[in-house]
Amino acid sequence: MCGIFGIITNQDTISVGNIVFEGIKRLEYRGYDSCGIVSLSNSKLYLKKDSGKIDEIQRKINLAEIPNNSKLALAHTRWATHGAPTKINSHPHLDCHNKIAVVHNGIIENFLELRKELTQNGHIFRSETDTEVIPHLIESQMKKGLNFKDSVIESLKLLKGAYGLAVCQVDNPNSIIVARKESPLVIGIDEGKTTYCASDIPAFLPLTKKCYIMDDDELAILKAGEVEFINLLTNEKVKKELRTIEWSIDAAEKGGYEHFMLKEIYEEPTAIRRTLKISKEQLKIFANILWSAENIYITAAGTSFYASLAGKFILTKFLGKYIQAIECSEFQTQLTNSLKKDSVIIAVSQSGETIDTVEAIRWARSYKDVKILTITNVVGSTLTRYSDNVIVTQAGPEIGVAATKTYSTQVLTLALVALEIAKLRKVELESDIVKYERALRSTPQIIENFLKNNIDLIKGIVDTLDKSAQFFFLARGISIATAKEGGLKLKEVACRFIEGYSAAHAKHGPISLVRAGFPIIFIAPPDETYQRLIGNVMEFKARGGKIISLVVESDNVIAELSDLTIKIPQPGDKYHNIFSPITFIPALQLLAYYASLLHGLDPDKPLNLSKTVTVH
Repeated sequence: MCGIFGIITNQDTISVGNIVFEGIKRLEYRGYDSCGIVSLSNSKLYLKKDSGKIDEIQRKINLAEIPNNSKLALAHTRWATHGAPTKINSHPHLDCHNKIAVVHNGIIENFLELRKELTQNGHIFRSETDTEVIPHLIESQMKKGLNFKDSVIESLKLLKGAYGLAVCQVDNPNSIIVARKESPLVIGIDEGKTTYCASDIPAFLPLTKKCYIMDDDELAILKAGEVEFINLLTNEKVKKELRTIEWSIDAAEKGGYEHFMLKEIYEEPTAIRRTLKISKEQLKIFANILWSAENIYITAAGTSFYASLAGKFILTKFLGKYIQAIECSEFQTQLTNSLKKDSVIIAVSQSGETIDTVEAIRWARSYKDVKILTITNVVGSTLTRYSDNVIVTQAGPEIGVAATKTYSTQVLTLALVALEIAKLRKVELESDIVKYERALRSTPQIIENFLKNNIDLIKGIVDTLDKSAQFFFLARGISIATAKEGGLKLKEVACRFIEGYSAAHAKHGPISLVRAGFPIIFIAPPDETYQRLIGNVMEFKARGGKIISLVVESDNVIAELSDLTIKIPQPGDKYHNIFSPITFIPALQLLAYYASLLHGLDPDKPLNLSKTVTVH
């Protein structure tokens, strides 16, 4: 997720260059691949930017060195979504005449149409980014005679998608204009002296504890030590509460949450909403390739592999073809003599750098003429360079080692591809496809509703299990993937011994371990496996197992058989059941998180684990 920092001041005794440099340094925890600073002095913009780490760029071009008399500057750390992480694609971006500068966090969904229209009208683009359309739109509005503020407002009306942005213009040196829609933006203020804008509070926390939190569809005009807010929907001025932040820097980086893992669980609805905006064109490319394929494999490691299992189930339902899932470390071993030239391989990786996944794809690419489709969270990663087509999920950076929001967005991306296939094949009634889409788009709200009302329940369940060192996570059908991923989270951060099984398979041996009080977590949406799962619950309950069930809100049967029940606030119909790996997983992530705390462990830094496995 990109980081924005801006300052406008009337003070002569402060170093604006050093302040913006330190501001983006304090946003490094958000993750980034490039950065830049633009300052305004004597009716001219001074731009410095490059790809790489902030300290490396500072040594190369001295980012912090800007004109001494500059009282206004914008800075940015970029997490690539459109265009590779290169100098030319890094922010800030300028208009044709270098009079307007923009920094932006978010995704402009209709940037290709806007870019085409602007190019036809003579605008010259320098980058591959979606952001660059914004300064050109403002430029075109100002050419019509509109002032700076109205030009920004009219330009925003043309944008579809999400944005948190800050804009400056050389003929308006006494103001910065910022706006927010679905991307975070906060305003810090030292009244009468200096105003700051940032993606997150830590950027300006050492400078002021006074801040305003912007809401969606708001625009603000920043001047030195003052700020005016406007509602973009009504065009009326807004009076906002000035807040005092009592957090430390460390707490502020985590948004007030105790750990990044918890923060990232709460970010899942936002990450899902962003990923739902993946372009239809990208989804259709994947759908058409899979529809025409003879042999399809899906490969990944760890959490990404369990996301692949869930995604495979959804894809298979609508595709009507067998997809073989193979862990990437075993991919070459299993397919050395059987991988066919016309195969399609779906590779799934959070980082795009997982060594086993990269090597599996590199081998397949060199061994046979195959197509590689990659789903990853990182633009320009190694895996993308071996791929024919890539979809980048929009989870944003994930700091906690245990994957949370990246899992949800991977399953979601595969589900979006599956629905495009359903439209191509027309194997479902059009009215049914609409209902599936509606159910998929309801997932972020379902998760938000769960998180609002069930934290005490999860904590209470964890307290009852504090002595348990062994667990079973059991399920059937698509929920086996949820069981395996939920169990993995508890293994990773709470260091409990877990097995995630098919509930039917668990009768073939593992059930012999069950004694009185042995905790068994059943993942039980009311799908086509539900009736058989009831029998499994009764079998384990009869042997003394402590039954904890994860069910939908309307469930009565399994809930009554259970010792403890977690209810997910979603309908129990087929349209929602198939997407339960997305809506059910936050409950199990929270279970793992609070179990970690109970055992005195740091959930952000699980023992012996790293975020990305880059060695064998």
